[in-house]
Amino acid sequence: MRKTVLITGASTGMGEAATFEYAARDWNVVATMRDTAKANPAFAGLDSVLVTRLDVTDRASIEQAVKEAVEHFGAVDAVVNNAGYAQLGVVEEISPDQLRDQFETNVVGMVQVIQAVLPHMRERGSGHILNIGSMGGHVSLPTMAVYCASKSAVQNLTEGLAKEVGPLGIHVTLVEPAGYSTNFTANSKRPAVSLPAYAPAYAAMADFAAFAVRGDLVKSMAVVADITGVDEPPLHLAVNTYGLTMVRGRFRELMDEYARWEPVTANTG
Repeated sequence: MRKTVLITGASTGMGEAATFEYAARDWNVVATMRDTAKANPAFAGLDSVLVTRLDVTDRASIEQAVKEAVEHFGAVDAVVNNAGYAQLGVVEEISPDQLRDQFETNVVGMVQVIQAVLPHMRERGSGHILNIGSMGGHVSLPTMAVYCASKSAVQNLTEGLAKEVGPLGIHVTLVEPAGYSTNFTANSKRPAVSLPAYAPAYAAMADFAAFAVRGDLVKSMAVVADITGVDEPPLHLAVNTYGLTMVRGRFRELMDEYARWEPVTANTG
């Protein structure tokens, strides 16, 4: 029997690629997005794909999309929480509203989708929730600190959720990409005012971006589709080896720093 996956943010980038990969693996796919007019026209040629509206900042639209998914396909077996964007800018430039909006979409929106599907999964005693995090949740970057902070929140929410729903038969995976050649930057938001004092921070980020190795989007989403619904999926799945190399280096730096200051830490016990 075909299983069903609901994907948020399916109009572009990872969500769009994931839609094709799941459909190719004989999944029913509920491809959701804020504006269904932006759906890839090729979706219409796939009998297994249902395109419907879902705005992660609109609880009513989330509940309606889940309702449509259950009515159309009978169940929601997996969810890919992909919807999100990046708020660019150094911390001093970010307005309170921009900060709130970033977390409202990337964190609160994700949680609202999870809350909408969990009752159905709990009732059946099965399901798989896949949250798209980022290697930036481990390695924060200049001019992207707010975005990275939101992905760090996604990481911790995912890890805690896994401990809560694991005993109920529900699997959870944090998918951690690094960088791809998509319209991610074009869809990012920027501060209203740029402060000249932070030119070195912007230059450092530009240098990093110039040398960063882009991942293969199709191969990455193929792997995500392949591990969905298996008996023992990973809690953490890195996609793009360049990002994994970054995180390994960060962990080494972190442990070295703790060790260097451990004599001071010992005096606090």
